[in-house]
Amino acid sequence: MCGDGANDCAALKTADAGISLSEAEASIAAPFTSSVYDISCVVTLLRESRAALATSFQAFKFTIMYAMIQYISVLLLVPDGCYLNDTQFLYADLIALVPLSIMMAWTGANSKLTEHLPLASLMYFPVAVSMIGSILIQLCF
Repeated sequence: MCGDGANDCAALKTADAGISLSEAEASIAAPFTSSVYDISCVVTLLRESRAALATSFQAFKFTIMYAMIQYISVLLLVPDGCYLNDTQFLYADLIALVPLSIMMAWTGANSKLTEHLPLASLMYFPVAVSMIGSILIQLCF
């Protein structure tokens, strides 16, 4: 919903994505306020929101996979009587986790909208299959 006046406030509040096209009364009710006073900002909002959703999904998968990799590495070392000390965990975190997390956060939105809709849930079949497949590959190696 896009609106620019006081009569649009109720609709802007209840809309999934309410965009105020002015900095008057409607900007208080709307979750988003555009500095451009036409509807061209809708495409930018969709691109950025899809990018944020995709980044959230990737961060979830990355966190799960990183925890599984550490769990499997500890699981493989314990029967031999070997343990990773705190310094080794710290180096693994600094070398693997921090650079990848920063690169995921710096990734920008796509320059154009795609035709397919983004995933609606984390518990979607392709997401679960990719995570389970990655865990199985990690176990094999």
